[in-house]
Amino acid sequence: MRYGEDRTIENGEHRLAAVYSEMLRQACRDYAGLPDARTLLLSEIRFFYEGIREELKQHTRPRG
Repeated sequence: MRYGEDRTIENGEHRLAAVYSEMLRQACRDYAGLPDARTLLLSEIRFFYEGIREELKQHTRPRG
């Protein structure tokens, strides 16, 4: 999530790893009670991230 929109991954980045790494970092920041991040399944990362997606869009969109 960048500038109020979903992030586009640049060419050359491993898409799956880049996307889920970003999602996991954000979910860990926002959910203090997450299980050990090393044990989360991709579906669990998506679940937690979807819970904060709209909030992230609002907080990262350009202002004024």
